Amino acid sequence: MKSLVLISALCLPSLLLAEGTMPSPTTEAPTRAVIDLAAPGAEKLLIPSHASQVQVQQSAAGGIDVSVAAGPAGFPGVRIEPPNGAFDLSGAGFVEMRVTNTGSAIISATLRVDSGESSTSGSAYLKPGETGTARAFFASPGKGSNPLDPARITQILIFIGKNETTARSFRIESLMAGGREGDTAPINPNTVRVKPQNGVIFSPSVPVGPATQLNARNGAKAEVTSSKTISVDFTGKPDENVQLRPAKGYWDLGDFLQVAVKVKNTGSHPASLTAQLSSQADRSDTATPARPIAPGETVDLVVPFIPNTPFKIISVPEQNQLEGKQSWGLEPTPGARYFSHQTNGLILTPPAGQDPSSFEILAVTAGMPEGDPRPEWLGQRPPVEGEWVKTFEDNFDGTTLDESKWNVYSDNYWDKRVGFSKQNVLIGDGLARLRIEKRAGFHNDDPNARATEFATGWLDTYGKWRQTYGYYEVRVKLPTVPSMFPAFWLMPQRGPAEWPRYRQASTKEGGMEFDVFEGQSMWGPYRTTFGVHWDDYVKYHKSAGTSSHYNRPDKEGYLTIGMLWLPGHISVYSQGQLHGSWDSPRVGSATSFLIFDMLPGGFEYDPLDPAKLPADLQVDYVRVWQRKDLMEAGKN
Repeated sequence: MKSLVLISALCLPSLLLAEGTMPSPTTEAPTRAVIDLAAPGAEKLLIPSHASQVQVQQSAAGGIDVSVAAGPAGFPGVRIEPPNGAFDLSGAGFVEMRVTNTGSAIISATLRVDSGESSTSGSAYLKPGETGTARAFFASPGKGSNPLDPARITQILIFIGKNETTARSFRIESLMAGGREGDTAPINPNTVRVKPQNGVIFSPSVPVGPATQLNARNGAKAEVTSSKTISVDFTGKPDENVQLRPAKGYWDLGDFLQVAVKVKNTGSHPASLTAQLSSQADRSDTATPARPIAPGETVDLVVPFIPNTPFKIISVPEQNQLEGKQSWGLEPTPGARYFSHQTNGLILTPPAGQDPSSFEILAVTAGMPEGDPRPEWLGQRPPVEGEWVKTFEDNFDGTTLDESKWNVYSDNYWDKRVGFSKQNVLIGDGLARLRIEKRAGFHNDDPNARATEFATGWLDTYGKWRQTYGYYEVRVKLPTVPSMFPAFWLMPQRGPAEWPRYRQASTKEGGMEFDVFEGQSMWGPYRTTFGVHWDDYVKYHKSAGTSSHYNRPDKEGYLTIGMLWLPGHISVYSQGQLHGSWDSPRVGSATSFLIFDMLPGGFEYDPLDPAKLPADLQVDYVRVWQRKDLMEAGKN
C-alpha cells in the first residue's frame, strides 16, 4: 500500500489555511488546523487512493465527505499532497483527525502520518452515525527506529479497511496539529506487558491483590491466607473455577516455556485439579496430576507452552483452501494458539463431578523444562523413516563464506531503511552470524543503490542450489533485541534461466513460500511461526500455519527446527519431535531455494532501539536431505 502525503499548511493557498494560529506555549493543549476543510476547493487536495472506488466531495455540513464503494481495494481512502513534499509541525506532539461515520456499516477510520521511514497512526472505531477522533503521536511511532520529526512530516493517509461487498462512507470534520513536542500516546493499562522477576508470578514474597487478581466463579471461593498463600475451595458444582490474573495488563512469559503451580490438598479426601493459562488469543494446554492428590500432599502442576498434541492444518480438498482463517486454519488443539507474551490469567478447575475439595496455592512460577531435549541422532538424519541422502550442508566452519553456495545480495522489499551488506555476514567459531547494526551505507554495498541507515546480513542459494521436496533442518539461536524479525524460508525457482526472477519465484501454479521459521523478538527467543503462502500476495493470496510454534532449546540454547516436505504433505519438527502438519494437494511442488534473513519489524513488534544494536541471528548449520525415491522429482 503506497503511503499518502500530508499537506503543508505553510505552502497552501491562503484560502485553505485556518484563520487561527498556534497558541502560545502557556496553553495547555495548543492546536492548529492543518487545513480549513470548509474552505472552497479544499476537497481537491484530497486525492482518492483508488479512483474507481473512492469519491471525495465537500460536505454541506462542513468538512469533506469520502464515499467508498464496494470493491477490491485493500485500504481505500485519501491522500493529501503538499506542494513542497514536507510539512513543518514543529512544537506539536500529534496530528488529530475528527471523523464521522456517515454510512450504514461499522468502520475503523485510520490516520497515518509518516516522516521518512518512520510512521505513526491512530484509529477511530465508529458505528453508523458516531463521531470520534484518531490521534497519531509523533513520539510514539508504530513503525520505524525513531520518533517522527515534527519538522519533516512527509506523508498522511486516511483510510478504512477492505470492503469488498458493502459500501461505506465517512466525513473528515477536521485535521489538527496539537499537543506539545514529545507527547506520547496514553498507555492503556490493560495492554501493559509485565515480565515477572525471575519468573515468579506468585509466592508469599510476591503477593496478589485478592480484590483485583482473584476471581472465583460458580460457587468457588478464593482468598489470601494469613501466610500469604492462596486458599481455594470448590463446592462440586458444574463449571467452577478460580482465576489468578495479572495486577495489570499481561504477564509477558516469552522468556519461558512452562508455568509450575505448586498445589497442596488441604481437604480431607484425595482430589484433582487442572491448571491452564489464558492469553489474548486462546488458552494453553493443561496440566493435571497423574493421580488424585492425597490430603496434605503437595504437587507441581506444570503447564507446558508446547502443546502435547501436534497441530493439524485444516484443508478443504475440493477448494484447495482453508477453513477457519481467523483461527490460523488449525484443527481445535489445546494450546495451539496460546500467546505466552500476552498471558492474562491462570485458571484452576476441578474435574466435573468431583466432591467438594480444598487446595492451597503455594507458588506460581514460570520456568524452563529440565534436561537436554536433543537426541543423539539429531542432525545426522531426518526424524522419519526412509532411505535418505544428504543433498546440502553448510556447517559454517572456517572464517569465510562459501560463495559457491550462498548469495549475500538481493532485493529488499520489506524495509527501505535497511541495506544488505557482505560485512554483516560474519563467519567464525563454527557459526554464520547475520548481524543488523546502525551503520550508514548503500543497499547491497552498491554506491549507486539506495542509501540506508542500517546494515544487515542476507543469505540465499538462488541460482546456486535448489530442490523439490526433502527434509530441511537448521540449528539457530534467535536474537532478543526489540523489533527483530529473523527467518529461514524457501521460495520457488523454476522454469528456464531466461525467465525473469519474479516469474521463477511465483507462488502460483504449484509454487509456495515455505516459512520454516520466523521469529518476532517481542515473543521471546523460543516462539516462532511455521507457515506457507501461495497464489501470489495480493487479491488471491492464501496462507496457512501457526504463529504459536514453541521450540525447546538444547543445553547450549540453540533451537533445531526442521521441515519435512513431501508430495501433498508438510510438517514441522523441533529437536526432532513432530509439532504439526498439513496434508493437501495444494502443498507446493515447485523447485525451491533457501533463504536466511535478519530484518527489523515484522507483523508484531516493539519499536526498534538502535542503542541496543548490534543483534545477531546465529546459524550453527543448515542441512537438507532427499528421499531416494524422490531424487528424480527433486532434481535441480
